[in-house]
Amino acid sequence: MVPLIQPLLQGDAEVRRVLGDPIRVYPNTAPQDTALPYATWTTAGGAPIGALSDRPPADGWRVRLTVWGKDTRQANEAAMTVRDAVEEVGSIESYNPPPDDDDTGAFGISFDVRLLHIR
Repeated sequence: MVPLIQPLLQGDAEVRRVLGDPIRVYPNTAPQDTALPYATWTTAGGAPIGALSDRPPADGWRVRLTVWGKDTRQANEAAMTVRDAVEEVGSIESYNPPPDDDDTGAFGISFDVRLLHIR
């Protein structure tokens, strides 16, 4: 069970414009020497939505997205594009402290999103 962040973002024309097609969005970490900007994601939490008499009708996910750019401007443009795509079907839960650049020199913007996947 994986949150459907990848197909959600791939299906957005503006995200494809900014992050390429296929989009440069990767679970956990990006491959070495990935072109900027790109995004990474990880599952920060989740649970089935409870129902008393039937199987749960949906799964709720909290996904941590980090958008990387060569500088603040590029990262911010890409992060706003990803945010706008996510807010079509989910919500922003939190904005997080800037992540470590892992010695790449890239600038990162991190935020958590809440998504609901109907089964």
